[in-house]
Amino acid sequence: MATDAVVPARSGALAALGRAWRALVWFAKGVTGESKYAAYVAHERAAHPDRTPMTERDFWRCVYSEQDANPGARCC
Repeated sequence: MATDAVVPARSGALAALGRAWRALVWFAKGVTGESKYAAYVAHERAAHPDRTPMTERDFWRCVYSEQDANPGARCC
């Protein structure tokens, strides 16, 4: 039947759409810096397993304090 061939095509298209959405979310988190905290926690757990990582709030306070102290080249 022709309808049997439509189902795999739809599921393939939905899978592709899902991959595209996940890629877009990953990109947006990288651009906005949201992935920085996850990278920090992964580093802390790998390099310093005996230490408790900062909370996300404290991490961002530290990042912003560092940026204010050393502005460097950035847009704002």
